[in-house]
Amino acid sequence: SQRAKCAIMSDTGMVSVLRVVLADDHRLTASALSDSLRGHGVDVVAVVHSPPDALDAVATHRPDVLVTDLDMGPGPSGLDVALKVKQTMARIGVVVLTAYEDPKLVAPAMPQVPPDVVYLVKHRVSEVQELLMAVRTAHLFATGEARPPKKATRFDLSTSQAALLRLVSQGLSNQAIADELQLTLGSVTVGINRLAKKLDVSG
Repeated sequence: SQRAKCAIMSDTGMVSVLRVVLADDHRLTASALSDSLRGHGVDVVAVVHSPPDALDAVATHRPDVLVTDLDMGPGPSGLDVALKVKQTMARIGVVVLTAYEDPKLVAPAMPQVPPDVVYLVKHRVSEVQELLMAVRTAHLFATGEARPPKKATRFDLSTSQAALLRLVSQGLSNQAIADELQLTLGSVTVGINRLAKKLDVSG
């Protein structure tokens, strides 16, 4: 079957594909992430490998979401880029990818992660759907469709919750989701309610 697009609803009511700028100084990692996102319907409009190029690409393309690695070598970090984007282009969502549970493990002077920036620890991501949901959540935070937590935390949906959110975002009915995941209708309803509460999204 055709892969579902990672889509958003525009102000005009039209559905459009999420546009992403990807920044990672490791070119192989950047290529793999880009391929994964594109393979799941995301429009990766630019792939860059340094903080200055990330800022330039965001300013040029005005994507829905920036996905940036935290540690990009000497100089500004991905978090510095995230803070700059949030200061100047608040409606652009940001996902910070990292190998570190706490950014201060990279550098003690590392700034605090803003609540509306999704902090995603790489080794906790078991499948690309979790990255897709992090991208979607960052967009919801940036557009005000969902309220960020009072304190920034990593994107901590389980694999099963990510799968559920993916099907919800495709517009499937609860019964269709139950059939797809081989769950009871009641289990799906409970799962969706818990997911909405976790993401602080009103129905």
